[in-house]
Amino acid sequence: KIKLTGYCGVMLPVCEDNRLAELTLEGSKRKLQISDLLLISTVCGVGLDTIPLPGDCSSKAIASMILDIAGVAGRWNKSLSCRVLPVPGLKAGEMTQFDSPYLINAQVFSVD
Repeated sequence: KIKLTGYCGVMLPVCEDNRLAELTLEGSKRKLQISDLLLISTVCGVGLDTIPLPGDCSSKAIASMILDIAGVAGRWNKSLSCRVLPVPGLKAGEMTQFDSPYLINAQVFSVD
């Protein structure tokens, strides 16, 4: 019998995947939401990963996301992460302007 340790699931890093970044755009067939990624985490995902947030996102809103992830992790007894990227000066719906070979630009998520 093999004992599982660490992450065991699909990583869906929005700002590291071209298709996921495309799905954040207003014109996409179905715009990707934080709730979609959280729902996927209940089955096969590993949490919220590289999610761009408004720069003025409150610590309370981020704490709520962490609590949501903790609740899912506890319920399903699995390791999950919450890696969010508050982007200074940007609001929900605006595009990030990362200048990095490791990050893909995406639309900033709403935390409402």
